[in-house]
Amino acid sequence: MSDYEFRQVPRQDTAVVPLHCNVNDISTVMGEAFAKVFAAVTSSGGVPVGPVFSRYFDFGDETVDFEAGIVVTAPFRGDGEVRASTIGDCEAAVTVHVGPYDTLSSTYEALQAWIETQGRTPATAMWEVYLTDPDQEPDPSKWRTEVYWPVE
Repeated sequence: MSDYEFRQVPRQDTAVVPLHCNVNDISTVMGEAFAKVFAAVTSSGGVPVGPVFSRYFDFGDETVDFEAGIVVTAPFRGDGEVRASTIGDCEAAVTVHVGPYDTLSSTYEALQAWIETQGRTPATAMWEVYLTDPDQEPDPSKWRTEVYWPVE
């Protein structure tokens, strides 16, 4: 893949936990949400597909509204905090961020600039797919995160 590309992303069923927290608490809250998602999906007989993701709806200076989850092979019925959702069904600009999560903002800035130079407009609800599991790769400089930014 080149540095950036537009990709038609098909609709995918997901199981997610909706979240609202302080920006400093994202990683802790997200980790707890992933554990809840895996527990709910496996207890319902569902099958998770691929790596975990987070989708951002409102990212402020102090707080963030987002969901954390995983793609599943069939629509998820929901279980307590874990809800059914979907992701995709859009055209998105895509790139891969390499490095620690606290440097993702520079990737978003560069991706937004690229989208605009292509004559497109960034839409809302961008998401990240975590290709590297930090428990398996302790060196943050090697972490890979695929970033999707829907476009109009």
